[in-house]
Amino acid sequence: MLTIVVLLFIYVCELNGLIPYDGIIHRSSDGSSYAFLSPPNIGNHASFIEEITPSGTLAVAWFSGGEQQPNCSIALSLLELGSQQFKPGVIVSERMNYSNQNPVLYWNNQTQVLHLYHTQQLGHVKESYAQIWHLYSEDRGITWTSPEIFYSTLGGWDRNRIIPTFDKEGLIFPCYNSTLNHLDYSFIFRRSTSTSKFIRINMTESDNLVQPTIIRLDNSEKLRAFFRDRRFQCIYYSDSNDDGLTWTIPKATVLPNNNAAIQAYTLKSGAIIMAFDNLNGTKRSPLTVALSYDNGMTWPYHRDVQIHDDDNSTFIGEYSYPSILQTSWTASDDNDIHLVYTYDRQTIKYVRFHENWVKQQQQ
Repeated sequence: MLTIVVLLFIYVCELNGLIPYDGIIHRSSDGSSYAFLSPPNIGNHASFIEEITPSGTLAVAWFSGGEQQPNCSIALSLLELGSQQFKPGVIVSERMNYSNQNPVLYWNNQTQVLHLYHTQQLGHVKESYAQIWHLYSEDRGITWTSPEIFYSTLGGWDRNRIIPTFDKEGLIFPCYNSTLNHLDYSFIFRRSTSTSKFIRINMTESDNLVQPTIIRLDNSEKLRAFFRDRRFQCIYYSDSNDDGLTWTIPKATVLPNNNAAIQAYTLKSGAIIMAFDNLNGTKRSPLTVALSYDNGMTWPYHRDVQIHDDDNSTFIGEYSYPSILQTSWTASDDNDIHLVYTYDRQTIKYVRFHENWVKQQQQ
């Protein structure tokens, strides 16, 4: 009964405009900035942020309409360089009676095309029946092609950032498989200069390790993947010394995992930043960012981004599925770090900060 009352209070607060979901960016007293995006439907989750260069526009995609619900759609919101307000979220991919989930954006700077990948399955059907679909925009997110199947094998899922191969000519797309027997595992799609098609490469002994987030180490062919752990234990990692063709057996990191999404990104300083829920168990709070200066072996700096709801200092909600990047706007020498994540399944919250902000640990 208490939980119902608290949830009702949060809903009433939203209706009364205490937390307006209007996309306006506000400055926080701790030095960061934040905004609550304007969603098109009820039930919002699994956001992804990408930069459109050289314009500096930020694109945020997520699914809106409730997880696994019929007609759950992919929404997109844009923030133009210099603007202080995200545009309202608009539906860019939907299919009657189907649930679209887990959008992944990829901006191809060579072709000036914004790609969007996402899963799709019938509403109320298990994840093991999902397929990966693809659509793209040639006008920087304004209009989109009709979605087409990218990966037709059932149980295929995406979640994290696509990165270029070492020669900058190919792509590495981290994915995972959801199986009927719950032995989920990870793989990548890799496209090289020698072929125009993606080939699938399974990641070694990755059972129960999913949603790999991949970074490149030391500007070399060495890659490091970090995994979500289905067993609610910790974040794991695996290495590739040949640009994704083969992978080592995963090992545990010191960071906990609650069987929820994570995302890593390499900053301009060379540090790795990790966004994750900093706990074991089933809760999805606090949402934390951590910094590593030794390629992810140790994480000396942590800062909690969200613990309680913004209009209530006692209610702990769900803050999950983070996506993070650092902008590359050379004209303004911008070093901002941009984070988006699920805010109580009601909307997507955006937070902007700098590397030193993470080091200023809250007491």
